[in-house]
Amino acid sequence: MQKNIPRYQSRRVLWAYRIVDLCLPLVTLLCWQFILGDQPWKTIYAWLGTCAGVLLLLSTMALRGYSRSLERSIAKKLEVTFKAWASSILAISFFAYLNGTVFIYNQAVIIIWGVITPMAVFLFKFFINRKSRSASRGSTDVLVLGNGYAFNKFELAQLKRHNIQLRTIVDYDVLAVKSAVASKPPDFIVMNLDKVAEPDLIKALTHLDLQGAHLLALHHFMESFLRKCYIPYESTELAYLDRICSYSRINFLLKRLLDISASVIIALLTSPVMLYAVLKIRRESPGPVIFSQKRVGLSGQEHTIYKFRSMHLDAEKNGAQFAKADDPRAYAFGAFMRKTRIDELPQLWNVIIGDLHFVGPRPERKVFTDQLEEEIPYYNERHLVSPGITGWAQVLYPYGANTEDSRQKLMYDLYYIKHWSIWLEIETIIRTAFVVLGRKGI
Repeated sequence: MQKNIPRYQSRRVLWAYRIVDLCLPLVTLLCWQFILGDQPWKTIYAWLGTCAGVLLLLSTMALRGYSRSLERSIAKKLEVTFKAWASSILAISFFAYLNGTVFIYNQAVIIIWGVITPMAVFLFKFFINRKSRSASRGSTDVLVLGNGYAFNKFELAQLKRHNIQLRTIVDYDVLAVKSAVASKPPDFIVMNLDKVAEPDLIKALTHLDLQGAHLLALHHFMESFLRKCYIPYESTELAYLDRICSYSRINFLLKRLLDISASVIIALLTSPVMLYAVLKIRRESPGPVIFSQKRVGLSGQEHTIYKFRSMHLDAEKNGAQFAKADDPRAYAFGAFMRKTRIDELPQLWNVIIGDLHFVGPRPERKVFTDQLEEEIPYYNERHLVSPGITGWAQVLYPYGANTEDSRQKLMYDLYYIKHWSIWLEIETIIRTAFVVLGRKGI
């Protein structure tokens, strides 16, 4: 069982969350009654809003929503907020039915209030969280023992955005560890060992653990703070194959329901954009509008996927190449489509027929998967699930142009598969929207 990891350095953010949960239901009810209500404000509405706030507070507390160990992720905030609000609404509906007051309220006001309030609570908490990070003067200090895994610039920048500072002891021994801890007690000690630990070092770390130091294995640190699964360069750890598994039957059905709903809605909303893309492609780069290609999907089977053609017809005259940012093989509007993800829209059909999920690992060509399977341990684990139009790796990591980039993306893909939930799915969709709109780093 993993230790609790305190991610909130200050309790002020958690007290702000409590105030939002307690007060916002009453405020939103007042607003909607003022906008839509055909009757003057009644005392019973005040009781309803107040009771909803109290119940939301208690429900969030029961879900450990005010714990310093609560994840600061969008997915966790969505989960806690909507679960707590759902339980609050159920309790209010039950008591209203018993008291015979369920028909007193304006139904339009109550329905809209019930739908909008959790969204408003989530947005307020998201804003508070963002401000607390940017305004925080302190940082989370992490002491890294060893250099078994070299954190790259992208990871260091991601940690810095979350006010996490790394200190690394390369030549670690008992005296070096004790000196580093004594000079500045770290919030966490990460074991990133690149050599066998001596018995004296193990004994020293045991004492630090007893004294309250937070000792974290490297893979635990990566999953908790970078939200990716660490892949060792050596493929000798066979237990790794037991950690990642496909979706359960219920999760798969839930995911397919979301796939079809999202695909149909987006297809209807973007139909004018797709029509414009067809006309623009024909004008700028005569030739087929739709580009079809075999990609590796579930269980390593190939499927034909469809995209708007964003590159010149002779793009692969020199052989297959990894796609990259500002790819010179793309024509002007093609580059714009790739940047805004418009070229992916025809893949909505692949989602509807079941070849793709809306969210999942990026589908790759067999020529690349065969090569990467030889070079990256556990690469085939990503084929435990169907690929997707967008994905966790695609919204958190930039274009990959080499094997190491593919390895980094695989870490995010495996995290997504291992930790899948409807809330992580929604967070990925939210992040995709921000990427399309040109806003990153949320």
